[in-house]
Amino acid sequence: MSQTKTGSHPAPLPEEDQQVTIVSVREGHISVLPARVLVTRPHKIALSLDAPSAEAQRWTDGQTLTLLYTVGEHIMRLRTELRERVADDRVTVEPIGDAKEGDRRDFRRADLDARIRIKRCETKDTAIAREQQLASQLAEDSPEFEMQRINLSGSGVSFEAREPFELDDVVDVRIVLEMRPRRTVAIIGRVVRHVKPDAPRPIVAVRFAELSEADQDAVIYSVFAAHFATVGLSELEDELSTGA
Repeated sequence: MSQTKTGSHPAPLPEEDQQVTIVSVREGHISVLPARVLVTRPHKIALSLDAPSAEAQRWTDGQTLTLLYTVGEHIMRLRTELRERVADDRVTVEPIGDAKEGDRRDFRRADLDARIRIKRCETKDTAIAREQQLASQLAEDSPEFEMQRINLSGSGVSFEAREPFELDDVVDVRIVLEMRPRRTVAIIGRVVRHVKPDAPRPIVAVRFAELSEADQDAVIYSVFAAHFATVGLSELEDELSTGA
């Protein structure tokens, strides 16, 4: 993937086939929708929504939409205007100015309710653990999942542990994200911290090590959706306008 802005070079636009998050503010209502880039041109970006949305149907020509997407370890924000509605799930937007570097993934976190399953891997090699994970499917309705409040970011998760974990343990993480459609992400992580280790259910922090780009995009989308559902409208508009 392209690098972030250096010197006088503008920050890169989202790449074709890249997952993005569309944030819109209309009549005091915030909507956060996942989409994929079909075409990228300097003055035109064609987007395909992951699923038809009633909220997207209410967008009007010229409406401001902010695209959030990743470049390396950075979140980029790009203000755009809606130019054309090609179909119920496809739109064309025009960039307004250059993309701005937003929060690093570590700095954007959210508490959300999710079904999660964590299992210690038998190996310390994250690449081998990933191969074993991909060869082992887990049904979404498996009783191994537990509903709990987790703290999630694009690079890690903290959760209440049902079993003891040691620092540097490699773990198989599966999280059911309440997206539309619902999605189960599969991640290999490494235990980096214990919070309240003496509690009956100690909180364990895991740093992500191996996951697909699509799953990471889904995690980032869920984090931003949860964040924007709780912040005040004025704070959100300020973030989107300044790229802070």
